[in-house]
Amino acid sequence: MKYSNRILKIKVLMYHRVLEEEPEKESRWHYVTVTEFRKQMSMIDRLGFTPITFSDYQLFVEDKLTLPSKPIIITFDDGYLDTLENAIPVLNELNMRAVIFVMGNRKLKSARWDEVDDFDTCPLMTDEQIRTVQNMGFEIGAHSLDHYPLTGLSEEDIVYEVSRSKQAIENVLGKPILTFSYPYGSVDDRVKKIVSNSGFLFACGVYSGAARFSQTMMDFRRLAIHHETSRFKFLATLLLPYQYIEWLYFRLKNRMTHDVKMEADSTIKSRSSNGTQKSEDYAMQNMFNTNSL
Repeated sequence: MKYSNRILKIKVLMYHRVLEEEPEKESRWHYVTVTEFRKQMSMIDRLGFTPITFSDYQLFVEDKLTLPSKPIIITFDDGYLDTLENAIPVLNELNMRAVIFVMGNRKLKSARWDEVDDFDTCPLMTDEQIRTVQNMGFEIGAHSLDHYPLTGLSEEDIVYEVSRSKQAIENVLGKPILTFSYPYGSVDDRVKKIVSNSGFLFACGVYSGAARFSQTMMDFRRLAIHHETSRFKFLATLLLPYQYIEWLYFRLKNRMTHDVKMEADSTIKSRSSNGTQKSEDYAMQNMFNTNSL
């Protein structure tokens, strides 16, 4: 199929929590308030965008569905209870749909990776609730089994986290799921191959994928929306080629970090060969750790 230019420009937004009000203390997780979320969804609606799902996109690829003139994909990671309680009512009011990535370990009651202490709970949706969400027309995808950074695991453990999450969620829903979301955006070629071999047709990262939609089916680039996203930036995200701007920014950042690290390594090696290596050289070695990008 020859894709039109508008299809290649589809943007994928990434949300996490949607809260009734600002948290009283600093939190580990990304969030927006219901008030801000409503304004953002209304802006999407007024500008003529129509939210679709990856299932819709697959039907389009199969020539079984015609997409709207200005499609956009809205995603939520983790499957928080507040997605059901706070985000979905707003989406339903505007006749919008979204893709919600939930955990494969259905024994998890809260997002422990986000909790600062015992009083800072982040409840997740139950089996019955994700079935309800699916029946409302929202797409359910997988977010791994236990929310580990997949690139740090052995191949055997990656296969377990990915394939078991698919099986568990499909058992709950009673139907196949097509899409995967990498926890923490942690992905490399090894992980992508395992996700594809596990039967997923699409997968979402964050900053690692190509700027052009559908260029990398196993690593769709997403635009993160959170409490620090101003209304101006949100508008720019919708109207400007923002995914290309972010892609270029991170490409240059990685390049600059690589060049500086190479120069630092060369300096340290030279000093070491002359027997003049200093303690600050060890600090320099850790300063440019590309794994932190």
